[in-house]
Amino acid sequence: MTTPDAAPPLPRPLSPRGDRLPAGPLERVLRLGLVVVVTLVFAFLVIPILIVIVESFNSVDYLSFPLEGWSLRHYERFFGDASWVGATARSAEIALPASAVSTVVGTMAAWGLARLSHRGKGAAFALLYSPIVVPIIVLAMSYYFLFAELRLIGQWAAIAIAYSVMGVPYVLVSVTGALQQFDPELENAARTLGAGITRTLLRVTLPQLASAVLAGALFAFVIAFDEAVVILFVSGSDSVTLTRKLWDSVRYDLTPTLAVAGTVLICVCATLFLLSELIKVLRERRERRRPGSGAPDREAHP
Repeated sequence: MTTPDAAPPLPRPLSPRGDRLPAGPLERVLRLGLVVVVTLVFAFLVIPILIVIVESFNSVDYLSFPLEGWSLRHYERFFGDASWVGATARSAEIALPASAVSTVVGTMAAWGLARLSHRGKGAAFALLYSPIVVPIIVLAMSYYFLFAELRLIGQWAAIAIAYSVMGVPYVLVSVTGALQQFDPELENAARTLGAGITRTLLRVTLPQLASAVLAGALFAFVIAFDEAVVILFVSGSDSVTLTRKLWDSVRYDLTPTLAVAGTVLICVCATLFLLSELIKVLRERRERRRPGSGAPDREAHP
């Protein structure tokens, strides 16, 4: 009786580096060129930001670079000036409700459009994305004519609503991406067990989308906090935000206090963007650890 031949051994997986063919001269030149171009672009974007931050520590009362000396006097002037502090607080007062409205509207729109199979789905997406596509100056002029007709120039609530419209696309993008990885069978199971639409949404769907919703809310807050064009048209004299105050000071008062205000804007936006990226990383880790996601089972025995 003959025994069957043993199965051939599985091929050893290729390593990402060891089995790769050596790069030719042309490929090395292209890689070096790509590194140089990326470095120049990165420097072009980052160096002006660093100059603004460094300029905020200047010791003289006028803008100069290199610095004449190092001092914190302009930070004391910024945080001791009621107009600058009030403008910063007004920006936060407008951005918070604007981001809240954007989050609710964008999340509900993403949830509804994900389950819509009608031909008008594409048109609905295009309409919700239009604040990003339309040039900001056109959007600002449209808000100005509308607010002037309704006598809402300078009303912070109307400005918050305008910013909420501009923040909806960012929430929509974030939540739509999360819904593409969401298993709709979880909702079907909840409905089968007796949960209504509202309870399923609050107890099943939203907890799974919480990180994406929060990331979209942070983006909407940043848009409302540091936007400068729309506020120049609709702020009037009653709702002077930090960006409006910056613009006025650039025209009439060129001092390093402007750099302090710019540094405050940079720090707020950078912190929120880093927080958004942290939320994204935590969400990806949670997806990989979820059963059935394809992650290796650590408890499996060889």
